Amino acid sequence: MKAKILLRNLIASLLVVGVTLVAPNAVHAQAQKKCIPNEVIIPLVKSKKITSFAKIEKMLRLKKGTKIFGQQLCQVNGKYVYFFKVVDAYGRAKKFALHADDGTPYLSQ
Repeated sequence: MKAKILLRNLIASLLVVGVTLVAPNAVHAQAQKKCIPNEVIIPLVKSKKITSFAKIEKMLRLKKGTKIFGQQLCQVNGKYVYFFKVVDAYGRAKKFALHADDGTPYLSQ
């Protein structure tokens, strides 16, 4: 049981570190994005083409007091990507870009 918790925390930490490292690339990708209107997102989730943002948020395991702002689902080079900002309890903001299908960090080409 303890090993399972440690593994889960390790995966969450690696995901946050990976996303932090690719955040500068996310800014470049936003210039080339085509954002999806809200009414199109639900059918994409139901057809399992993308993961819901709520599930992606749970995967991040953000600390208490952390807020998410500016969430957008966009299509970049034919792939769905979530773009959003995270502000921690100390007011530090970071931009994130995650693949909408599996929550992995988006690396712009």
